[in-house]
Amino acid sequence: MKTLPDYLRPGLDLVIVGINPGMRSAAAGHHYAGPGNHFWPLLSESGLVGERLTADDDARVLEWGIGLTNMVPRATRGVADLALAELRAGAKALRTKLLRCRPRVVCFNGKRIYEVYAAHPSAFGVQPERIGDAVVFVMPSTSPRGAAYKRADKARFFRDLRRVVEAQRRAVAS
Repeated sequence: MKTLPDYLRPGLDLVIVGINPGMRSAAAGHHYAGPGNHFWPLLSESGLVGERLTADDDARVLEWGIGLTNMVPRATRGVADLALAELRAGAKALRTKLLRCRPRVVCFNGKRIYEVYAAHPSAFGVQPERIGDAVVFVMPSTSPRGAAYKRADKARFFRDLRRVVEAQRRAVAS
């Protein structure tokens, strides 16, 4: 099974981190390509990007200063198929990637991945710790498996994320 490319470069405003590609995304070769995933519609509706994008457009997020990566590159049917040791190794590799590209904001698309990354429980929203100089934001997973949060709830987190990114842009400009 192929892995998905990272869309990363130095100086991004935002990097969004997924836990790992689903089987549908890996087969399509694009991030968040699974049916029912709310990622692409919410990214557009939040104003983080200037037009409606789909999974086929994933490389274009760089045009808006946004990067995409996953903590674990291996595709699985679900997070339950990932061993804790694999997640921890992925967290270490992720930290190296993030420190290298130095984004202003890092958003974890799912609380579980941040909790593994940080090795402690967390809440949603802005976190007290940073990754390098980057503000850390945690939101509910956009996967349809994250049914505990309705689309409207997820939309609120995307809007909050946009405000955090805009605040960091202003802070750097001043």
